[in-house]
Amino acid sequence: MSEWQRNLYLLVIIQLLATSTFQIVTPFLPFFVAELGVTDPRSLKAWSGILVGVNALFSGLMSPFWGALADRYGRKAMLVRSAASVAIFTVLPAFVTSAYQLLICRILMGVFSGFSSAALTLAASTTPENRLGFALGWLQTGQVLGLVLGPLIGGVLADIFPFRVVFMLAGLLAITGTILAATLVHEDFHPPVRTAAKTTEKSSLIGLLSWPLTIYSLFVVIFLSQFATRGVEPLMPLYVRELSAGSSNFNTLVGLVVAVTGLAQVIAVTILGRQAPYWGYKRCLLACLAGSALFYFPQALVGQVFPLISLRFFQGLFLGGLLPMANSLIGLFTPPEKRGRVYGLTQSAFFLGNFSGPLAGGFWAALFGLRSVFYAASILLFLNFIWVWREVREPQTALKISSGK
Repeated sequence: MSEWQRNLYLLVIIQLLATSTFQIVTPFLPFFVAELGVTDPRSLKAWSGILVGVNALFSGLMSPFWGALADRYGRKAMLVRSAASVAIFTVLPAFVTSAYQLLICRILMGVFSGFSSAALTLAASTTPENRLGFALGWLQTGQVLGLVLGPLIGGVLADIFPFRVVFMLAGLLAITGTILAATLVHEDFHPPVRTAAKTTEKSSLIGLLSWPLTIYSLFVVIFLSQFATRGVEPLMPLYVRELSAGSSNFNTLVGLVVAVTGLAQVIAVTILGRQAPYWGYKRCLLACLAGSALFYFPQALVGQVFPLISLRFFQGLFLGGLLPMANSLIGLFTPPEKRGRVYGLTQSAFFLGNFSGPLAGGFWAALFGLRSVFYAASILLFLNFIWVWREVREPQTALKISSGK
């Protein structure tokens, strides 16, 4: 196994551990907020959106800063730092006594984490160009598996242990990822000469302006996709509780709802990672957007949990392809020497959507009800479909592969 492959599979495992740590709290976060004293239904919905979104906001704001440090001190150093930060700020909420203290912990996690950006940049800098789509697909698989296992584990643990104990157990996963990153991931990093770094900094604005127009279009695609999908997810525990009619194991049901979505995403990533070069990246992205938009509508109409689980599974088959297809298109339109900077800013679009989506979804649900959020997400994804259809073109390399040349 070559070094880039070894690094890639380690990054997938670490991505799985870090994402699982993030997602373990998803099934019970609104109920932990209620335990901290927020009991008004409208306030609870708003707090649920804020606590999920604020992490992404500060991750997006700090991503360029950590990216600059990665160029100066190495991507592995940023990987270890971010994994350790996830561990620390996952354990600290076990000791908070108010929602505001929990909010501070979530903010600090966003400020110091940036894990996905570090993993993506390290993988992009060590992977051969002709295997870039393969590598990004595997990284996405690790992230999606974390989305599957994290909520499922968190839901089961929350039905067995107090919420505060679950926070401490979740931190163990991130600690394991930190140890793996520090001891097994290899990077042959050579710090840039200081004068060259200055030249790079001076030319960064010119570099931004020289990117193809498609890159900016795909930034919009990533932002809208995350805004729409993440606007629904923080409210899913409240929706499942409403549908489960007071079931005592609703934490497990929430974990199951989120887990089946992630399982379907793993299936989608596996298939699209192999077939997208032949089917066409733009075509696959359009299909994923259309399917994701279509399956949101009936979720607002269900009256029981198990139809919701079925709909979430089928929707996951389309949701799983959104980010890998967009990131693959970005990589194919960007020269190798610029991919680090481009993916750094792409992560800002990703985190901005992760922040504003839950925030807007929480306030939207407080004003118009939980079910209306599904309709709004569906409309946004359909608008995103139109945007891709009009503004994004298929890269020439993909056209050659699909035509057999």
